[in-house]
Amino acid sequence: MASRQNGERTRVMIVEQDLDFGLKLANWLATHGYQPVLVWSVDAAIDELSDIHPQAIFVGLQSSEPQSQMDVGEVLLMIQTICPLVPVIAMTDETGQAQTQIVFRQGVRRFLVRPVEFSQIGEVLQSELSAGTYPVAANGTQ
Repeated sequence: MASRQNGERTRVMIVEQDLDFGLKLANWLATHGYQPVLVWSVDAAIDELSDIHPQAIFVGLQSSEPQSQMDVGEVLLMIQTICPLVPVIAMTDETGQAQTQIVFRQGVRRFLVRPVEFSQIGEVLQSELSAGTYPVAANGTQ
């Protein structure tokens, strides 16, 4: 169920540099009643977090190279600092032990390895939203 109590659709931010995958995920979420907000860069995501007030965030991780892993940690830390109770779901094309440790250390509870079916992504999203970890004010915002 993608609707919130006040009738608003659940906002889900997608931070994804892979244009094709990001658009497909956004379209799938929209057809299943969510309000996807797709951003192509981490900088744009950080700038938009406070205005959008997402109820969940998908973060696409593109690389497992050591120089990128620090960036992953910093990005996830910034997201958790701005939206500490919003569930973050990380997605990657490959997984390495170091990257996995960084992701979980930064508070990400779910980590999906592509290829993954959109229905599975939806189940993970619904599970995180059902956990009810994000605060909702009387006006429906965080």
